[in-house]
Amino acid sequence: MSAASPAVAEADWSTSFVDTFQSACVPERTSYERTLSHARGVGWSAFDITEHAEFSAMMEIVEEAVEADGEDMDMTFESETLARHVEGRPLHLVVSLVESEYLDTVGCYLYDFDADAPIQTSVVSNLLGVKPAQMHRDETIESAVWGPPPSMPGTLDTYLTYIPPGSAVANLTGFDGVVLKFTTSVGEEN
Repeated sequence: MSAASPAVAEADWSTSFVDTFQSACVPERTSYERTLSHARGVGWSAFDITEHAEFSAMMEIVEEAVEADGEDMDMTFESETLARHVEGRPLHLVVSLVESEYLDTVGCYLYDFDADAPIQTSVVSNLLGVKPAQMHRDETIESAVWGPPPSMPGTLDTYLTYIPPGSAVANLTGFDGVVLKFTTSVGEEN
């Protein structure tokens, strides 16, 4: 039996990656605690970010930005990091809670630091039921943004970003690879 072509392998991984995001992030997206509990229930486990240099660098940049924004906007931030292998690849999940005067949101971020190709946007569009509102592609980054999906009330924009290995953008973000993320306003039942 011959190996799958690179295009087929990329499509298969795109589907697996987006399915993993959907499984962990979508069902309980309006609650920080329930999203964490659900993610643990589908195989995610605690992860010490100091065990992964790239993840640590990225989170340091994020924490600095959150601290600066938090002081200006009277907001609080908490997050938990989880890890899991999917099809032999290590993936990382960050679930966050931002509480502010104006809007409380739950964020869910799925990272593949080993990615050497972007995730196909069509697979994300299939999940959300809408086409990307914006797309950008150059040698340093590929990104797409979808507006709020009608099938997921309270969910704000969804972002898919690929930063190739060696990209200058990695110096700004602290990582290269793929991230798929969205935020959802916290439900009233919380």
